[in-house]
Amino acid sequence: MLVCFAVLALLASCSGNRQAAADAIQKSIFGSREALEGPVEMMAYGHREHAHREEVAQLQRTETRTSYSFEELGHMSVKSAPRHQGPFYRPQIYENVPVVEECQAVKCHLNLVIIMDSSGSVGYQDYQLELSFVRTLLEIMAVKAYDAGVKVCVGLVSYSTQVHVEVDPCCHNSICKIIDQFNDRRFQYRAGSTNTNGALKAARQMLQAAASYKKVALLITDGKSNVGGSPISFATQMREEDGIDIVALGVTNSVNTAELKGISGMEFVTKIDVFDEFHELATILLEANYIGSTHELETSFEEMCDADNSVFRQECERVDAAPDEEEEEEEKCSWGAWSNCVQYLIYYL
Repeated sequence: MLVCFAVLALLASCSGNRQAAADAIQKSIFGSREALEGPVEMMAYGHREHAHREEVAQLQRTETRTSYSFEELGHMSVKSAPRHQGPFYRPQIYENVPVVEECQAVKCHLNLVIIMDSSGSVGYQDYQLELSFVRTLLEIMAVKAYDAGVKVCVGLVSYSTQVHVEVDPCCHNSICKIIDQFNDRRFQYRAGSTNTNGALKAARQMLQAAASYKKVALLITDGKSNVGGSPISFATQMREEDGIDIVALGVTNSVNTAELKGISGMEFVTKIDVFDEFHELATILLEANYIGSTHELETSFEEMCDADNSVFRQECERVDAAPDEEEEEEEKCSWGAWSNCVQYLIYYL
């Protein structure tokens, strides 16, 4: 009997972690509370139900600085997206962090940078699970953005000892073409130490680079940083000076909880217990966004991408916005068919 209770308690704990992680991602990226208001029957074992309700309550009390929902963003003019205020951050040469130049002519409703830990402790197989989750998350976001008329700039960073910019948000890459990079296995696994501070420094430049209403960084890591210095102070600057919302998603029980809290600014840790739980986490996000299954998501995403004939670009030039002619053309461009907009912007930029 005691063994059965222990198993049930363990399952409840894992379910609670996944739900809390999904809640944090849902609120930060999509700005909606569907996941927060969902059922909590899965938590019906003892103190875990109370603990999970406390985590949800904390999320509901915490307002992000740019907590727009996709529905709200869809009613805002992308042409009026605010430019970055203040100086642009640049890393020191000795830090060996990629330099990302600003591109304020690029305007989007949401600028999202996903930071992926590929350190040696992750391992090749678990990194593939991490990539699979990121792919699903981007597909969900693409479908929701398409329906809401929201333009999203996406940046991807991978890191171990060294930091690599995989996708530059200034390059006008559609999510369709970014997903093609996943399909073609273009994102390499690079083992090494865990330089979370350096990865955040690359991400901050990318989030400052384009003009946007909302800036979100999603950090996925399996442990604590062990090179490059503590990331907490720098993450605090990102949140307080730039209004960047940071979700720090820990994977496995070996994560440094104090570090994750310091990065995100939350009072609790957002984590899942093993990399295999990425599948369940993705399922919760599908349900929260009213997508019935992975098959339904793939079908909707493929239909959306049929008209996208743009080209993926790893590097792009930074130039000033064209004069009034661009604004006149942009009014003709419906963000409900944003692949055409991307094609137009590539032509002018």
